[in-house]
Amino acid sequence: MAKTAQGSADTAPEQAQRGLDQVQLSALEQAFRAWVEASRRQADRVSRQRLWLIFLLLRSTGARLGEVLGLNARRDLDLGPARPVVRFRSNGGDREVPLPADVAGELQAALADPELMGSLAAGPAGLFDMDQGHVRRKFYERACEAGIPRGLASPSALRRSLARSLVRQDVPLPVVQRLLGQSSADLTAAFCDYSDAEAGRIVEEYLKREERRKTSARNHFAGQITRVLRGPVVSSVELTSLGGFKVVSVVTRDSVERLGIRPGVLATADIKAPWVQISAGSEEPVSSAANRYPGVVRRVLADPAEPVAAEVVAELADGTRLAAVVTAESARRLGLAEGAPVWVSFGAFSVILNFG
Repeated sequence: MAKTAQGSADTAPEQAQRGLDQVQLSALEQAFRAWVEASRRQADRVSRQRLWLIFLLLRSTGARLGEVLGLNARRDLDLGPARPVVRFRSNGGDREVPLPADVAGELQAALADPELMGSLAAGPAGLFDMDQGHVRRKFYERACEAGIPRGLASPSALRRSLARSLVRQDVPLPVVQRLLGQSSADLTAAFCDYSDAEAGRIVEEYLKREERRKTSARNHFAGQITRVLRGPVVSSVELTSLGGFKVVSVVTRDSVERLGIRPGVLATADIKAPWVQISAGSEEPVSSAANRYPGVVRRVLADPAEPVAAEVVAELADGTRLAAVVTAESARRLGLAEGAPVWVSFGAFSVILNFG
């Protein structure tokens, strides 16, 4: 009877919740770490370390379990500091997925571990070659240790959780689809169904986020840190957006160290509208601004009751919209009307980087 009660307790949360939240994901990660560190025999340590790496790849890439177990570490991992990636190969087409810097570091350490590599008959090529059933059982055991329903610790639940997290961070659905290697956006959208309780929490978070946006930065780039140039006082940080645009920011050296800013880290860059400059025409202007992009005017908001200022919204090639506040006289003089080509620019000191 007690076993039946436990089964009901495990099943009910899964019905109400269809993916791991950040607290549960952190608890599962801690359970894996503790399990690996608790190993005493070399054989146990090697096996647990391999399972830990499989967990990290599933958590950070949204790949299918079979895809991760089929990886050849020598061929499919590129762990260079500029842009670490993993390449998944399938009959439906290969895809390249960026790796967070911490995951790339764990993989590098494993590949440099002589005991781990020496235990593999096939060397690095066999690092992830493990039985699917064994992997799933160990995932379920870690879920029990973390107090999480076992169904939420399955490889497919990790895949679903990453998809939901990216969508909630405003990553476009087609981008998430390509990341997961799915054939259509409809399949990806199916990952983002929510229980009533989850939907309520998401709406509350969205409203709070929108309220914060109204009082802070207007313009938004989401992407990955691709370069950090350290100086004695300040550092230059480059973010590459999902649309391929480079955004340069200047932050203090203390902030770089305190926030762990390094290549591979996901971040967003925000720029307040008064800091954005608009230049008319399709020819790139001569400017000292570190960030300059060609665009097209999509909207000019000029209120007759406000004869001093106007808001100009320009769209970049990837659909990103940047708003600028200019004088009404400048808008008239530059001929800023809907459809007009422009260059949008802003300085590196005007960029606000956000993490997490």
